[in-house]
Amino acid sequence: MKTAILASFVLLTPLVFQAAADDIKPFDAKVGLWETTSTTEISGLPAMPQIPEEQLAKMPPEQRAKIEAMMKGRGMGGPRTNTSKSCVTRESLEKALSFGQNEESCTRKVITSSSSKQEIHIECVRGKSTMTGDLTVERLDGEHARGSMVMKSAGADRPIDMKMSFSSKWLSADCGDVKPITAK
Repeated sequence: MKTAILASFVLLTPLVFQAAADDIKPFDAKVGLWETTSTTEISGLPAMPQIPEEQLAKMPPEQRAKIEAMMKGRGMGGPRTNTSKSCVTRESLEKALSFGQNEESCTRKVITSSSSKQEIHIECVRGKSTMTGDLTVERLDGEHARGSMVMKSAGADRPIDMKMSFSSKWLSADCGDVKPITAK
């Protein structure tokens, strides 16, 4: 369960411009295709169970590589880096979509909001587990942004801490086949 909450945050990193509430002032950023590279470090997760070599040998090479990478990342608790692309529209910047749109168990509170920086406090409750933390997004210029998020769990079997940093850069005005972040 805790892993599902953390995974939802990790998957939401592409252009965290979509971050908070009605009183957000939109970022002064270019619209179009953006690329976000995030580095996430999670401590407190249980160790990944080991898969016997004979089972790994039966897997297609691509699946085996993914499983081995997950086992390595979870076992060592080291940082994991992910790069993704997002399509940002003027509408998405103006409406400031809610962070974790599909995550009804989360509440967000805008701490500060300007065209160059946003700070948001996030709290997610699932069963007996609560994750709380803060997200900061900074506009470096119209084509670059960076940010960080720190989350901690409470009320669960074991505490989990997550730290994430990310940088985003504008690639082009044309999003190609990447759907806008407003699309469901």
